[in-house]
Amino acid sequence: MAIKSFNFSKAGNRQEESEDSFAYDEKSGKYAICDGASDSIFSGLWGSCIARQFVSGNYNLSNPEDYSSMLIDARRVWYSSINWARLPWNVKNKSIRGSYSTFLGINLIVDDAKYCDAWAVGDSCLFILDDTNIASFPVSTPDDFGVHPDLIWSGYGHPMNERKEYIPDYKVKKFSAEIKEGSQVVIATDALSKFLMEGGLPAFDKMLENIDNREFFDHLRSDGTIKNDDLAAIIISS
Repeated sequence: MAIKSFNFSKAGNRQEESEDSFAYDEKSGKYAICDGASDSIFSGLWGSCIARQFVSGNYNLSNPEDYSSMLIDARRVWYSSINWARLPWNVKNKSIRGSYSTFLGINLIVDDAKYCDAWAVGDSCLFILDDTNIASFPVSTPDDFGVHPDLIWSGYGHPMNERKEYIPDYKVKKFSAEIKEGSQVVIATDALSKFLMEGGLPAFDKMLENIDNREFFDHLRSDGTIKNDDLAAIIISS
């Protein structure tokens, strides 16, 4: 398989300010992408912790206990990664409310055939492309991209870490499909997913042609084709 990826911050922002994140392990077949909510603090870090925890762990997210365990493990990494004692008072006050992020994780299973299991909270999307068809999950039409997607909460931040460990609500959507030979699998955050869904196969071709060209995506954002948001994707070709 060939794997390509990119993560471009909002136009005008430094790359390290991107709140999108992804992680993958080709050997285990695990891939994840997250989109931190801009109106919460440390959300890019929170999304990165979720993505890395999914990829590095052995969780069956169809099991509510495994889903909760993954997020509790991710929360511990998130919390310990922040120097709470050195935060300005206004940042610390906001941190009490915690962080929010979407999540999409997939597991590619290669046996006699190739299969994909996927789990999602929010509007980061999976696309499976063959020569004539595009399947998408969990969003099916561009109009379904909402202002307030479902989000995973980190639980409270400083100084409330001594509270009982947060157990999140179980609201994961599940999807499974067989991957045909020669198909491409794409996972992307919301703004890019909406662009791909609206543009169909030509939009996917443009993305692949410009995968290392930030200026192309900045132009699309400046002319309003894509909203000015962080853009991230993983493209897996068999």
